Amino acid sequence: MKNYYFILSLNIYASEADIKQSYRKLALQFHPDKNPSPEAEAIFKEVNEAYEVLGDPLRKVIYDQMLRGAAVDEQVQEPVSTHRDPRYRPRPRTTTQRKPTHREEILAMMAANLRYALMISRLTLLFSVVLITDYTLPPVKTITEVLVENPTNRGSTFKLELRDGKTVSVSREAARNLRKANKVAIYRSAWFSVPLILEDENAHYRTNIELSIYGNFIFWPILLMLTSLVGTFYWKGIEFRFNVAVVNFILLLLTLVFLQIHKF
Repeated sequence: MKNYYFILSLNIYASEADIKQSYRKLALQFHPDKNPSPEAEAIFKEVNEAYEVLGDPLRKVIYDQMLRGAAVDEQVQEPVSTHRDPRYRPRPRTTTQRKPTHREEILAMMAANLRYALMISRLTLLFSVVLITDYTLPPVKTITEVLVENPTNRGSTFKLELRDGKTVSVSREAARNLRKANKVAIYRSAWFSVPLILEDENAHYRTNIELSIYGNFIFWPILLMLTSLVGTFYWKGIEFRFNVAVVNFILLLLTLVFLQIHKF
């Protein structure tokens, strides 16, 4: 026995208005003219079948009784057509309720929490716009001193120690030029204070700070914006939109980590 409430994403206490609203929403989503996916037509037929029963007050009462496994009230039974053979006996209706599969349970959970998933995608989209705006705004300039003349070699990069106790990783060429400077200018992003450029005030030598979200990881805000756009504006498929929202949430957490990389 099919669970029509499950098909319409409703509970057994749903009102007539709830049934109509859910039917219209699902019918619009899975109509073959609107949804070209292979499974849309089959789902659309099941949605119509469920509404034919739950949308009819008489048939709904009978269905609810059958769903609970109770005896059907004779006063609300549908008229039964007589068979021309008097020996004919109709088969008893089964009252066994089909247990939803694991995938159906997951899809039902996704459908119930889809609005929260869409909210996550919208928030990550807004955050990616803020990041890109922060990168494009004019940077803020501050002045500091280099305390050590000989930078520390750490593999392919060098670390310069600054006056405030912070260190910055630069290339070999940048370290060779900046270690001669008494003072250096640090250009940071306007909102998140991500360091972008180091400049020798006297020699006007400049070098970009590569190890940051606006350096080697500049692709990350762009990736976050693209996935957020898909999660926000792509309306086909509950499972797809829910999974994209999960990806957006993970990317958001990683972005917050990248914001702290080489932030001095």
